[in-house]
Amino acid sequence: MRQQDTIRRMQERVDLLIEQFDTYIMVFNQSNLFTGPSIYFHTKTLEILRRHNKLSDVLLDDLFFDYLYATLTSWGLHRMGPGFTKLAELKDIKESFRKLKDQISTLEYLEITNIQEGDIFSVTSALWKILSNIKISISQTKIVANSKALHHILPELMPPIDREYTLRFFYNHTTLNQDDEIVFKEIYPYFHKIASVCKNKIMSYIGEGMNTSQTKVVDNAIVGFVLKELKKSK
Repeated sequence: MRQQDTIRRMQERVDLLIEQFDTYIMVFNQSNLFTGPSIYFHTKTLEILRRHNKLSDVLLDDLFFDYLYATLTSWGLHRMGPGFTKLAELKDIKESFRKLKDQISTLEYLEITNIQEGDIFSVTSALWKILSNIKISISQTKIVANSKALHHILPELMPPIDREYTLRFFYNHTTLNQDDEIVFKEIYPYFHKIASVCKNKIMSYIGEGMNTSQTKVVDNAIVGFVLKELKKSK
């Protein structure tokens, strides 16, 4: 029964987000959540990414990884003191991405708004194979840190996923109560549904502030939803 309730709630929230997409983007834009280093290093990382014609060249660019490392730090993935919120060594992050160069390159021209319905399962599986094998954090949990890193390699295909907004939107809590793979394969098709239905709106927002890519616009709408519908009592 709980699983059915969770799926029903997911579907209801996705439908409401699609219906009021512009409203939730407006809420996000007005929230001004990303400031200072978090937006600076993010946009610089994407700028370097887009200087290259091929992803294989990006993965050999040490400057790109320097900016990616700074971005992930500014996005809260490395904290001093005890705990598992710590990035892996930069050399290990580079090596893990470069080992997966061929797998990543097969996805470089895909965009989340253009994936055909019949291909969503295979694309989701291909993304998970990459996510599960890159080394970004010392934590055993892969979905948060790894998705944020891969987002900067495949920004039009891979949304960043976090606990505070993404997991709260889909699961009503901020903890992972089941395997990362199950969670990713359950929620990515919903990202795709939102992107497909709202494609024209998404394209109209790109370039405005933190609306830096197709998947980031979808992510921003989810953040706006959580701020308006789930945190309004606070």
